[in-house]
Amino acid sequence: MKKFLNLFLLFCLPVLVVGCVMEFALRQIPNAYQVKSDYLETHRGRIKTLLLGSSHILYGVNPEYLTEEALNYGHVSQTIDIDYDILHRYISDLEALETVVLRLSYTTLFEQLKEGDEKWRIKDYTLYTDISLDSKIKDHFEILSVKLKYNLERIYKYYILNEAVEHVNKWGWASQEREQTPENIEAVSMRVAKKHTAPSDVFYSENYKILENIIKECTEKGIKVVLVTMPAYKDYIQHLDALQLEKTINAGMRMDLEYSNCTYLNYLNDNRFGRSDFLDADHLNTQGAEKFSKIIDGILRQ
Repeated sequence: MKKFLNLFLLFCLPVLVVGCVMEFALRQIPNAYQVKSDYLETHRGRIKTLLLGSSHILYGVNPEYLTEEALNYGHVSQTIDIDYDILHRYISDLEALETVVLRLSYTTLFEQLKEGDEKWRIKDYTLYTDISLDSKIKDHFEILSVKLKYNLERIYKYYILNEAVEHVNKWGWASQEREQTPENIEAVSMRVAKKHTAPSDVFYSENYKILENIIKECTEKGIKVVLVTMPAYKDYIQHLDALQLEKTINAGMRMDLEYSNCTYLNYLNDNRFGRSDFLDADHLNTQGAEKFSKIIDGILRQ
């Protein structure tokens, strides 16, 4: 038995060493979560506008075009429960904060990251921010949260090819290397709209309450809330479920009516945005983001 244990330990030791080296290497790769967390910490006394939401905000609003100091704290697949966790964690520290811009998309009230296909992203908040989420043990390790193939690819691209993993400017806005609108955007629109249509409204009541709590917490601090439904490509809009879209828009309108510090803006069908402004069915590209950011800046300056 002792001989077996010795052989087992001898076998496990190299695996453990390789795992530790990989974990260390992965944590040294720059990422958007760390960039935004650091910026918030170093500019907490100057940030006047905080932008929260999913990739719609991440790619769609560039603080470079906003007059006042702003931070884009949007991330891919970031859901409203996490938006609230971010706000709740930092609202008392952001002494200059005047406005929170929050996306109210077709999916906002019908999803939560912890129950979705991309729940592995919880590890990024756990490892690289001060935001406390309901995390599991695996969420405290890169090598346990993501498939080995993907982690090896990240290491190869960063350390061997010297490629930037994420394209995020200092204000948190992200751009994509691929900027041209895909030729098959009509087909993509139908597929994405179907993917974004919730099978049920199991999260609706909880998320609606979270949205209200965000507004109430901002009310207590004298902070304005701007709810924004972002522009989307026309074919995507045509394939959205009418009831889910209606419940989303109605929620925004009710918040606007019930809370004096809240404004709801619906740009979903805004005709100022055409095919050339979209990265895909529901995300703006660099050109579209500049256009939309300037529109938002005009609202914030009123």
